[in-house]
Amino acid sequence: MGTTIGTILISYDVDSRHNAVKDAMKELGYYDNWHYEPTKTYYLPNTTLWHDKKSSDQAIADLKTVCSNLRVTLERAVAVKATEFVGI
Repeated sequence: MGTTIGTILISYDVDSRHNAVKDAMKELGYYDNWHYEPTKTYYLPNTTLWHDKKSSDQAIADLKTVCSNLRVTLERAVAVKATEFVGI
């Protein structure tokens, strides 16, 4: 399925501890923002992250591991290969 390594976007819902899940994913190299211009930072929605060197399968596996370690219920998630970001 999603085995191509590149930039991925992952969005998820968990039943609790949203900040702990996000922080643990960020420790694995995921980002909640990007810089388009030197002075402008764009933030993704609260439970959406991106990584520049993962496959979508790896992202889902990372999220499952994080949720298991934190004893959080992962309700749903989607990870997609992403090549272009536009935001407000």
